[in-house]
Amino acid sequence: MTPSGDAVVKVYCVPSVKSSGFTLPVCSPRRIAELMKLLVALDKLSQDCGFTDLIPRMWLAPVLGVLPGVGYPIDWWGLWMEYVEGISLENFLYRGIPRRLPLDTIADMFNNRLNKTRIVMGAIFDLLTSQCDRHAQNLFLQEDGNLKLIDNESCLQHMWRNCGFDSVMVPTTQKQEIVRLGNDFVSKLPTLTDQPQIPRFDADPQLLLDYRCYLPEGQEQMGTQYPPPIDKCLRNIASMTPKEVASFYGFPYGVASINLHFRATDMIMHGYEWAAKYGHPQNAQAKRYRFQPKCCSLQINRTHFVCGHAWKPSFDLPLGDPFTGREWDKDRPDPGTYVGGTFPEDGDVVVNVTDVDPITGRRQRWSRRQVVKRFQSTLSHHRLNAGGTA
Repeated sequence: MTPSGDAVVKVYCVPSVKSSGFTLPVCSPRRIAELMKLLVALDKLSQDCGFTDLIPRMWLAPVLGVLPGVGYPIDWWGLWMEYVEGISLENFLYRGIPRRLPLDTIADMFNNRLNKTRIVMGAIFDLLTSQCDRHAQNLFLQEDGNLKLIDNESCLQHMWRNCGFDSVMVPTTQKQEIVRLGNDFVSKLPTLTDQPQIPRFDADPQLLLDYRCYLPEGQEQMGTQYPPPIDKCLRNIASMTPKEVASFYGFPYGVASINLHFRATDMIMHGYEWAAKYGHPQNAQAKRYRFQPKCCSLQINRTHFVCGHAWKPSFDLPLGDPFTGREWDKDRPDPGTYVGGTFPEDGDVVVNVTDVDPITGRRQRWSRRQVVKRFQSTLSHHRLNAGGTA
């Protein structure tokens, strides 16, 4: 199942604590079965769309053995995964042992050796599957500059229902904005002097994970120019109903398959950038950031990195609480300056897809439950108009 022949296995619901001080994990067999089904479906999706060089293979198979150091016998099914060579980007950048790697080594990797194709593919995968936990610990970097994306279960709102998508590889997300401006600044944390936070002044190497750096020369947007296997896959998903998507890939029917259908449709009909700005599922307004200027090379400035070319990011933030996504309710002024999810470059031409009723065309704010119900009624409406039965 794997090129190297090596694999790791995750076994759920083992009645054993990880170490002293921990309590026994709570296990819901139904929830675990849904999660395993989701991950196996994600594996089939990655094969169908051409992401197999990027996403480790996953499959279900029996596990027969004994838990090391505990002696507990294991004789049930586990989730097997391809063993991924390399180290996490977090370790490469910040936690080198015995000390952090020299700056010129890091600069050489990001300026010259990163696999540009995989960065673009990673940005497409994370938006398509609405990844909500793509940070440096979940990106594995290999010696030749290749990337692997691991821990992909926080997708399609299956686990994090209040997250539309959040990835260091996708513009408009909080994780990418934190890479650019710093966690304390983006999180609007208080200071000891009651003065506003100051954005970071250096350039984080993760800025070079921006797919826009690797588009053809002179092209600033991906639009609908996807690699042929992905283009075919998106069109196939968009042509199916959510129930057909669930059946074809094996997703649990419900929010995951509906969200995948919505996202693929937005990406193929309107383009990548439109889907990131306005598509469904989307984040709360306070967590919807504007596109920023790209930084595509690093330069060493004594003890830190700066962008290797002219680069002037905006320090504006959306209004509201960056943790809850709700209105600002702190006892200090909100540092935000604009309504999240508004993009001046588009004027008033485009409205949020989740504000538009697909039957009446009227604008309406939807909750997650309303999205599911309304989509189901839309399918019935179309079947009736086509002379079928609802």
